[in-house]
Amino acid sequence: TVPVTLTGFNFQAGATVNVSNPFVTVSGASVVSATQITALFTIALGSPLAPVTVTVTTASGTGSGATFNVVPPPPTLTSITPASGIQNTAVPVTLTGTNFVPGATVSVSNSGIAVSNLTVVSATQITATFSIAFNAALSPATVSVSTSGGTSGNVTFTVTPPAPTLTSISPTSSLQAT
Repeated sequence: TVPVTLTGFNFQAGATVNVSNPFVTVSGASVVSATQITALFTIALGSPLAPVTVTVTTASGTGSGATFNVVPPPPTLTSITPASGIQNTAVPVTLTGTNFVPGATVSVSNSGIAVSNLTVVSATQITATFSIAFNAALSPATVSVSTSGGTSGNVTFTVTPPAPTLTSISPTSSLQAT
């Protein structure tokens, strides 16, 4: 339930507030003045995430509409799997949380990590590829998800160095001690 204030002209006692989305109900509409009405909009679960038209009707008729946007609740991010990756690799990751919607974006605080192939699999899962540069900072990075409803809290993704590579040894042998 969201308290809203409608501003306009020629509001009269007994005015009604109408919304073009059946998932949004209006209650407590009160004409405060000829230029202001307050009301409560209750947005039902499952409401389409889209702009709706709001109109005011008085004894004189119905006025032109104004837009009210129904947006998703802010996302939450609870985990990322795997939670680390090696420099100079591309790591497929799965982000788990809630309220993910198409158009979501993923941000990583380490500039050496590029996010690609992002797919919102469901309201609770996103898959993506983290391409980790050879010179990415070797430290924990914060990862968050953003939608039109807001930005999640952070989880940590850590960049680690590659395993050492041994290319030669010299000398290649030695006599056993006697």
